[in-house]
This record gives sequence, structure tokens and C-alpha cells, in this order.
Amino acid sequence: MADDMPKQDLSSEGIAAALRGRILSGDYGLGQRLIEMDLAEEFGVGRGRVREAFRMLTGEGYLEFVANRGVLVRRYSRVELIEMGRVREVLEGLAARLAAERALTVVQRHDLEAAQARMDAAEVAGDLDAFGVENRAYHRLIEDLSGNVHASEFITRVRIPLIRVQMPWEEVAESVGRSNRGHRVITAAILAGAPEAAEVAMRTHVRDGNAHVARLPDEVFEGR
Repeated sequence: MADDMPKQDLSSEGIAAALRGRILSGDYGLGQRLIEMDLAEEFGVGRGRVREAFRMLTGEGYLEFVANRGVLVRRYSRVELIEMGRVREVLEGLAARLAAERALTVVQRHDLEAAQARMDAAEVAGDLDAFGVENRAYHRLIEDLSGNVHASEFITRVRIPLIRVQMPWEEVAESVGRSNRGHRVITAAILAGAPEAAEVAMRTHVRDGNAHVARLPDEVFEGR
């Protein structure tokens, strides 16, 4: 029945979530201009609500405002990605260490094991979209398990939201296996309560991702 269908969230947060999903799925291309008036009409809301969603997504790094062009889906330069990756290496390494230092509850241990299992399943299935979703959720989970809101806050500021979209499909497919091997080492170290090993494994994992970005062809970063 129609009454049983979930209603679309038309708050600024809901609109931002919808646009974020379109960006991550590739429905919106890098550098694509988003028209405030068109989206207001599509969602059936005032332009101010769409404008606030734009502000949210700009703050998160999904969109950018370019003079004389308007609001665009953001494309990162190689230098930007590498600089962000260097900071993430330190911060995410700390989060992994803190997670391993804590006495995790049965539920928290189960959550981490389940997150790893979902990534393993996506890797085996060759489901790149699912792996991307689970990969982001896995890193956020470790931030949560660290129990340090400041570490989580700073990681959020330098998280790279569009690397999956920006990279060519063949590059993503090639990197999934290597990335998930790193995840398994991190997961094992946290579950074993080995803080130093967890930090080293996470820093190595992020550093490997940074090295991959450095090797990408120039075409990936064109169009700015």
C-alpha cells in the first residue's frame, strides 16, 4: 500500500543525503554543475533548503563553489589527495591504536568481525560498489571504537569522500584485493588487543593508498 512506502526526507539533511548518494553512485559526474532551482523543483522545496544542503556538502568536501560557474561536484587534485592522505595516516593510525587498547564489548567485537566479513564478501563477489560502501563504514567503525571524539572529528575533516568516484573502475578493481588484505591485518590486531600492531597496520594501509594515488595517470586529475 502507498501509505506503507517510506517517505522521502525533504529536510536539508535529507536532501544532502540524497545528493551525496547520487555523487557516490556516479549519477553526478565530477565537475558537474548542480542547479539550485532545478533541485528545488525536483524535491518540491524552497531554494533555501537546497542551498543549505549545498553548504553541508561543500563542508564535507563533496561540492565546491567556483566563481562564474556555480556549485560543482568537487574534483580533487593529486596534491590535495596525497596531502590529505598523509594526515589520515597519522590520525587513522591513532584511532586503530586506541581501538586496540580498549576492552571491546562482545557487541563491538561482533560489529568489527561483521564489517570485515561484509568487505570479504564484496571482494569475493567483485562488487565494487558494495566494497566502497563497506570500506567507508569500516573506517568509521574504527573511529567509533577508538572512543575518542576528537580523533573522529579531525579524521572527518580530511576524509577523502570522492576517491572511489574519481578513480577509474579498473584502478578500483585492482586495488580492492590489496586494500582488503590490509583491513584483515588491522582487524586481527584490534581484536587481539595489540595497539602497536594495529597502528602500524593502519598507517601502512593508508600509506599504500596514498602511493596508489601517486601512481594514477594524469587524466584522473584533469578537468579542474
